[in-house]
Amino acid sequence: MVLRFVQQSNVLKQRVSNQFASSAKNIHQPHNIFSPQSIYLERTPSQELHYSTNSGTTTTTPNNVNSTVFPNPVSAAAPTNPLFNNIHKQQHQRSNNNNRQNHGYPNTNNNNTNLKVDPNSPWYHQVVTFDECVLTSLQMSRSTTNVNYYYKKYNKNNTNFNANNRNAINNSNFTAPLFWDSIGKAMGLYRILVETPEMNSNRCSMLIHLLHNGLRANRNQLTRMNKKPDYDSQSFHKEMTNYLCDSLREIASDVLQNKTGVNEYGCMHLITAFKELLLEEEAVDIWRNGLNNQLTHEYFLNPRVVGVILPILYQHGVSFDEISKLYQDSSNLISYFHPNLSVGMIRACLSAGENMKALELFTKLCEESSERKFGYLIETHLSFIGECKDLNLAESFFIKALNNEMPYRIDLQVSYVKKFMTNIWYQLGDFNKVYDVWYKSSIHYGSRVNHGISSSLNDTFFDIFFRKFTVFNEEGFTNLQNIIMTYNTIKPIDEPFFNIILTKAAAQWRDRSIIDFVNQSYKAFNIPKTIVAYRILLKSLGSIDNVSSNEILSRWNELVMKTDEVGQGFIANADWAALRDACVTWAQEKSDILMENNVVANNTNDNYNPAVQALNASGAFDQHATSNEELDTTSKQNTALTSSSSAAATAAAATVAPSNNTAAATIAGSNDNNNATTPTKEESMAQINERIILYLKVVRVYSKYCRDAQQYNRLTTGATKKYSILGPFLSQNYDCSDIYLPQFVNLRENN
Repeated sequence: MVLRFVQQSNVLKQRVSNQFASSAKNIHQPHNIFSPQSIYLERTPSQELHYSTNSGTTTTTPNNVNSTVFPNPVSAAAPTNPLFNNIHKQQHQRSNNNNRQNHGYPNTNNNNTNLKVDPNSPWYHQVVTFDECVLTSLQMSRSTTNVNYYYKKYNKNNTNFNANNRNAINNSNFTAPLFWDSIGKAMGLYRILVETPEMNSNRCSMLIHLLHNGLRANRNQLTRMNKKPDYDSQSFHKEMTNYLCDSLREIASDVLQNKTGVNEYGCMHLITAFKELLLEEEAVDIWRNGLNNQLTHEYFLNPRVVGVILPILYQHGVSFDEISKLYQDSSNLISYFHPNLSVGMIRACLSAGENMKALELFTKLCEESSERKFGYLIETHLSFIGECKDLNLAESFFIKALNNEMPYRIDLQVSYVKKFMTNIWYQLGDFNKVYDVWYKSSIHYGSRVNHGISSSLNDTFFDIFFRKFTVFNEEGFTNLQNIIMTYNTIKPIDEPFFNIILTKAAAQWRDRSIIDFVNQSYKAFNIPKTIVAYRILLKSLGSIDNVSSNEILSRWNELVMKTDEVGQGFIANADWAALRDACVTWAQEKSDILMENNVVANNTNDNYNPAVQALNASGAFDQHATSNEELDTTSKQNTALTSSSSAAATAAAATVAPSNNTAAATIAGSNDNNNATTPTKEESMAQINERIILYLKVVRVYSKYCRDAQQYNRLTTGATKKYSILGPFLSQNYDCSDIYLPQFVNLRENN
């Protein structure tokens, strides 16, 4: 990449000015803004297509020529930016020094480096197979990223994106089984070669890179799904992530025991993979042990690796002074400004509240960046939005991203917007500001956004909404109605939108009328209910007191009939979890209160699953659950992101947005929990017993449709670990003749 002043022909030009960071840095001094100085970036059409960070997480396309701005924190007294006096010289020097051997490091960026093998080696054939397997799979994963990028770009911006284009993209998934098979094959060969001279640092690092790509591919597949798979049917995704996690642990252990080598690229991918699995303590342990290992010390101190670990270290109690020293020690190893290291330090600064230092580093990063490094700028820009505790500064970056005012196109990742909303709420408690961010972001994403993104944004927004409106009253209900109608003008309401509201409203407001209201809203907006809605409707009965056994049975029958309708061969964990929450969870909570034992049941999941936890954090399963333990953790993954494009009709709008008088009447007339007479202890115990017995009767009648005996055991004896109230009832015999068992088409009796 050559950075030069203009007077070029046939060059794609990008106007860049230096206002933004300066104005953001001096946000409390609005007069201190520089006049823009323009430079142009030359790039080829192929460079126009795709830019990404070394971690491969960000793709960008530059904006039009009117985009602004690179930041410049130079003193306001300076009439011009000294950057532009030397910028061509600096870029030329970096181009000449691109080979990392000039900096005292081997050039390990090329995966084909140092992969020769002696034909006389006893492991020759295994090594050749390993190299072919890993290199081909790495190329495959990169190609898939490019195909997905083309699809995202053209499907969004080009109405002439024809069927042939789509078929080409769809056919790219044909190689997915080969990709996963190659990972397993590569790990098998690794175990054979691990302590041989041929398994050198480059080969080991390539394998780590491949495993890291596998984690991302698995997560991206789940995120793109319109309907998330049930726990029972998505074992591939969970088991593959667990397999990748175990493989990374195995390699990390071998590296630390000096059984094999690793280079800085391998270290970077290793630490990043554990971070993405939410195993940050493990990442810190691996990094510290690697730093204390004489053979791996220099690689774990490399700027690429330190850039990843810096913000993690700060979050785990390392002081900012120590962070600064580590940053300086790592930067002293090289004679140039490393973007990985600077991004990590900026994020650590933001976490520590060192915003001025973060802005200074961001400015330098902008000065040093060419187009192929725009990914670093995008990652940092997003960090300012989601991780900066100075809300004014965070908002300035947020607005710039919304308005496409930067020289790089920002894919406004929903996870950072969610952090921004959460920071606003916890710092200011200002729901109006939270609403403003949610509204602007929803408009930015538009009506064609992936349902996973909109659902993830709405999930956090309604978390905050129900913290603001903690009780069911006219104010909260009216605000909820207004939000529904506003959202429908931005994006046709889909089922996940109401699923989120129903889950959170039932748990917080604990009132029958809000459950009925949302249930009617599905029909009012012409939204067919998927199995997820039926689960949530059944689960929600565990939030209210005055519920008859017949009502629970009715909801259960609707659910199992829907299960059969969609072709399920057995009753899934999430279905059973909904029944349990309607019966046993409610009974346990009431029993604890009644016995003056308000100890909340232990929510710890003994079967901790890094796959599920990491996918939840990524937004792949960022939804409302039907329960909170193992069955519940799995049912979190069942929120259907079904597409429903029908807009509400006028009659539907009238149904969902009645007059204030009607809303008041609805609230006043059906508040079961508030208006009902408090039952006596004996009456309460009778209600508790009734729900427990109902649960066990349903389980026994429908046990023939369990997946296997293990599932049945978890529903009965296994459930007593969390629900102690269930134990005394298990040995009793009950008359189950009143439990209706319909004829099923797809549900099959187990053997």
